[in-house]
Amino acid sequence: MTGFGTILFLVGIGVLIYGLISFRKKKWPRRKTQIVIISSILAIFIGSAIVPSEKEEASTEKPKQEEKTKKVTVEPLLKAEKTFKTTDDGAIVVEGKTNPGAEVTLDFIDNPDATATADEDGKFSLRVNELDRAQDAVLSITIDGKTKEQTLSLEMSPGYTKKLADKAEAERVAAEKAEAERVERERVAAEEKRIADEKAAAEKRAADAKAAAEKAAAEKKAAEAKRAEAKRAEAKRAEAKRSAPKPDTSNKQGEMVYITATGKKYHYDQNCRGLNNSNGETAVTIAEAKSRNLSLCKFEQ
Repeated sequence: MTGFGTILFLVGIGVLIYGLISFRKKKWPRRKTQIVIISSILAIFIGSAIVPSEKEEASTEKPKQEEKTKKVTVEPLLKAEKTFKTTDDGAIVVEGKTNPGAEVTLDFIDNPDATATADEDGKFSLRVNELDRAQDAVLSITIDGKTKEQTLSLEMSPGYTKKLADKAEAERVAAEKAEAERVERERVAAEEKRIADEKAAAEKRAADAKAAAEKAAAEKKAAEAKRAEAKRAEAKRAEAKRSAPKPDTSNKQGEMVYITATGKKYHYDQNCRGLNNSNGETAVTIAEAKSRNLSLCKFEQ
């Protein structure tokens, strides 16, 4: 039974029942009830006439079953060229034919896989942008648990090969430039450090030399002051000697003089300059001093 026949059949039954009930309850006049009943009966007969027979239904179901059976036994189909080449921009398009609606996968070794779905005619197209090198890839489909594969050779076009070579050369030049700049920065930094170190060392040497010069000048000044003081003291002693009365050398032989253990002079004055370095004096008579061949100190002459 078709959808329309079923609806018409059910509507006819429903209207017939409703008409009979309304007539029994005397809601409708006889004339109107007759028209409704006749219309309902016609609708029932027409709907019944549209209902297909069991044989027809079986003949309709059979192609569907055959279609299912055919779908289950479909073999995977995969046809494509063996070699594909990139464009000068590095893109590569893989085209071929397979089962309608099948999902096609292009499997790379070290690149992300690419997938596409075949159209109703079984045609498919996969695009991969910027292939980095020539390589093999596996094209495959799986239908009802069955897999079919085909190995493809993906090649680089001369234009794209040159483009990659130019890119690699530019990267190499940039890397060399960056390295040269780094080396130059380090050289400049080392040179600046060397100059700064030399400057600091020179400043330290200058400071040390200045300090040494100042120390030497102070020591020289102190030495000069000491020598001047010694000269003044010497002048005072000389003046005192000149103004002091000379000893009487005509002393008698028994007059006492001062001698040292190793000296060759004798002294009338125990405070004579000639005794400054003496470790001790001995008082003897002048006669004894002369008997030892000692002579009068020059400072007392």
